[in-house]
Amino acid sequence: MRKVDYDVGNPIDIERHAKGLIGKSFREVMPKAIENKSSKGNLGNLLEEHYFGYKPNSDAAPDFAEAGVELKLTPYKELKKGNRFSAKERLVLNMINYQDVVKESFDESSFYYKNRLLLLVNYLWREEMERLDYPITHAQLFEFPQKDLEIIKADWQFIVDKIKRGEAHLLSEGDTSYLGACTKGANKNSLREQPFSDTKAMQRAFSLKSSYMTVLLNEYILKGKSTFEKMTDDLSGMRLEEWLTMRMNEFKGRPVIDLERQFEVSSSAKSKLAILASKMLNASFANAEKSEEFQKAKIKLKTIRIGKNGKIKESMSFPAFKYTEIVNQSWEESDLREMFETTKYLFVVFQENQDGEYNFSHAVMWNMPIDVLDNEVKVVWEETVRRIRRNEENSLPKKSEFSVCHVRPKARDKNDTYPTPSGGHATKKCFWLNSEYIMSIVKAD
Repeated sequence: MRKVDYDVGNPIDIERHAKGLIGKSFREVMPKAIENKSSKGNLGNLLEEHYFGYKPNSDAAPDFAEAGVELKLTPYKELKKGNRFSAKERLVLNMINYQDVVKESFDESSFYYKNRLLLLVNYLWREEMERLDYPITHAQLFEFPQKDLEIIKADWQFIVDKIKRGEAHLLSEGDTSYLGACTKGANKNSLREQPFSDTKAMQRAFSLKSSYMTVLLNEYILKGKSTFEKMTDDLSGMRLEEWLTMRMNEFKGRPVIDLERQFEVSSSAKSKLAILASKMLNASFANAEKSEEFQKAKIKLKTIRIGKNGKIKESMSFPAFKYTEIVNQSWEESDLREMFETTKYLFVVFQENQDGEYNFSHAVMWNMPIDVLDNEVKVVWEETVRRIRRNEENSLPKKSEFSVCHVRPKARDKNDTYPTPSGGHATKKCFWLNSEYIMSIVKAD
């Protein structure tokens, strides 16, 4: 290990040294470092050893233990629209030790000890570049803002409580808002024992969701580029999910026509119900999904209409997939699994009365249970891929075949198509949640 030229016990001096990276590529910073293309995430290890002068390790202590600073290298990317940026991935923090975490409180936890003060080193990922040529653009210390720490603490507790119930094998990133429990292992066989169940659980780590990192990037790192407003400054000790449903359910039973008057929303407005739902949460929002909380937690608002016959009028669609891409994915790394495991949904339910008018019924916060995702949904996804590979793009899984989801067109017209692996074209299609399955989620107690 080389002699360092900064004070390892002083966070500010560590940050000063880190800022020497800005404007350089990894190749320029470490000209003698040997590139190892087979080692994912190795850029962080290279920086630790060749720039900061210490050997990478998996210690419970922060990387700079004397200063209480944990180094985190994190990529971001420019979006296709230009001059807009998003995090490329979640930020993985420390491993979850199922045996030990259940004995901890948050303030004294190994998670908070290691990640209380982060040194974020950001680099711009570009697909066309060799990894050692990525430009390093920012390096600065970061502490969780108090408003975020309140939500992160509640997320941590939710994860720990689930482990205490013997449900570590049922953990999902969609369970929580900002702090997730992401899978962290070589493959699906990377299993660990858990303390309150005989069922082995996937190895997981605490992580900051990519949606949270995107807002952090724009608000904190790329200063002056913030486009998000907060929905609330006071959760009153509740989890974010609890606050959202509590806030909405204050309007239970209200006729839509009354809500239109109260919030001054035209009855002919496009997406009227979604606008009303947003304003029930905060009257200043016409689209709740643009709020800081929804962005950080990756929450999608979905309005649902239940007819006077007690049935949901339609199934729920999701983004169209590309035939030539889905056939090259594995289930574990598929777009569909990633979407359902990391996204939370706020279902806002409206009930039709006997006069044909709608009243607000209730709101439900939901994320896809991991056991449903990796069983019923997986079967539909795999069958979809099989049929596309057999050139059966026009005969994909129907609603009548499966209980949770199915595939059908989502296109402007028959000419709105995507290329197929066989060289032809087929109408754009997407996965849909079956209306009956949605009903089982949102039906009032």
